[in-house]
Amino acid sequence: MVKRQNLLPTVLKILGFLCLGLWTLATIAPVLGSLLSSVKVQTEIISEPLSLPERFAFDNYRRAWEGTNLGEPLITFARNSLIATSSGVVIGVGAGTLAGYAITRSQTRFGGLLNRYFVLLITLPFVVTWIPLFFLSDRLGVLSNPLALGVMYAARLIPFAAVMMRAYFSSFPLDLIEAAKIDGSGELSLFRRIVLPLSWGGVIAVSLVQVIFLWNELGLGQVLLLSPESRTLPVGLTQFRGQYGADYGALFASLVLTIAPIIVLYAFTERKLTEGLRMGAMK
Repeated sequence: MVKRQNLLPTVLKILGFLCLGLWTLATIAPVLGSLLSSVKVQTEIISEPLSLPERFAFDNYRRAWEGTNLGEPLITFARNSLIATSSGVVIGVGAGTLAGYAITRSQTRFGGLLNRYFVLLITLPFVVTWIPLFFLSDRLGVLSNPLALGVMYAARLIPFAAVMMRAYFSSFPLDLIEAAKIDGSGELSLFRRIVLPLSWGGVIAVSLVQVIFLWNELGLGQVLLLSPESRTLPVGLTQFRGQYGADYGALFASLVLTIAPIIVLYAFTERKLTEGLRMGAMK
């Protein structure tokens, strides 16, 4: 009986590593498949999707960069994605951070009610807003406008950022705040000079999650960005599929080029993100 109890943690650890390995494989396999397919010719992608390429067809990346069918280059879609994503994250996370701090510092029931309202908005499916936003954009004359799309992204991100940052601010040491208030600092000055510099870990974490979400967002962009030159990267990838066929080589190459900025961004922010979250946990 004692031996069985001693073996149980070992068995659980082995099962945990096995599940982790399977999850890692399931996550990496599609990325590796896309990377291999991006350097294959059309016939190899269709007939042998899991095999190594017989020869590297780097011409796929040229066609992906220059664009096909509609004639719009990939750099146009990348520029539109950058406009929509950056404006959405800056406005959404900025306003959400201020809202989260205001809710945390609120001494009335209104703060708790507002936090519950934000949680309710997070649970609201994004798809139910597409048709109203389409008619609103049409009425305002901002269809096919990446910047307007970014503002709508921001409105969607504010509740999530507010709830996440409220949880982060709730663990902020009150003695620092009280000391600053004794020195005569107002709430806005206190937030700008003390709270925000010590909370960059949470801000970066929320921002990085939202950048990944917005960079890959397809549904609302496909509804609002009607003209080819206004499309973001996920919407622009559809240009490689025609009525009677698809240029799979250029499609997979464009997929690789689309996810590359996110990988580079994470590589440069991972250390600062980890350090910031560790500092937040030690408060």
